[in-house]
Amino acid sequence: MDFRKFTSFALTSAMLFSLASCGESSENNTAKSGENVLVGDNMGKGVNVSEDEMPFGATMTDLYTEDGEVQICISYENRYITKEEAIKLSDYVSAVNSKDAELMEKTCYKPYLDYIVSNYGNKSTEEYLTARHDEIRDSYAGDEYDIDYIITNALHTEDEDNSVTGFDELDAKLKELSPDIQITDRKLVEVDILYRVSDGEFSLSKKTGSDTKLYLYTIDGQMYVL
Repeated sequence: MDFRKFTSFALTSAMLFSLASCGESSENNTAKSGENVLVGDNMGKGVNVSEDEMPFGATMTDLYTEDGEVQICISYENRYITKEEAIKLSDYVSAVNSKDAELMEKTCYKPYLDYIVSNYGNKSTEEYLTARHDEIRDSYAGDEYDIDYIITNALHTEDEDNSVTGFDELDAKLKELSPDIQITDRKLVEVDILYRVSDGEFSLSKKTGSDTKLYLYTIDGQMYVL
């Protein structure tokens, strides 16, 4: 089974209907994730399924701000994404949410971040983050917003076609920026981002029509989000 081609498509809608805030108890949030584990619902009683046969999204783990582990809560598929990777994803989204330049410069590979900042016509990481934050506000949220949950919906790895992952192009750009770098791991993660505005909580994926794609790269022994 190619687990990467499955997505936990029901997770987002259930979270939107029932998630009041990230500050809810772990017990309540675990129950919400469980509502979207469709394997048991579809296969009937008495059928044993190994974890390897379960679709992506069947074994989700949550990290909570109230536990001090992340700045934005994240629900991730623990079979294929590590806790360290989930924290990095949360840090990256948090940097955009709070326009935190210092956090972004720790989370994203600096030569690549500098390239992106320049490519967008910005003069600094602070200016770039302000522009990206405001772009989400003006184009999608329609109001000042606060991101409070991240949901990993799909994962793509190096054994998939480059037309899906885009790893070749990203590798080429990274090596152009830093010719001597050593890239030892690549993942592409598709996430939904839930944000809160004055009149409720909404899904960025539903607003934009697609999940947000974030790259997890290990470069020179250090993990980054690109």
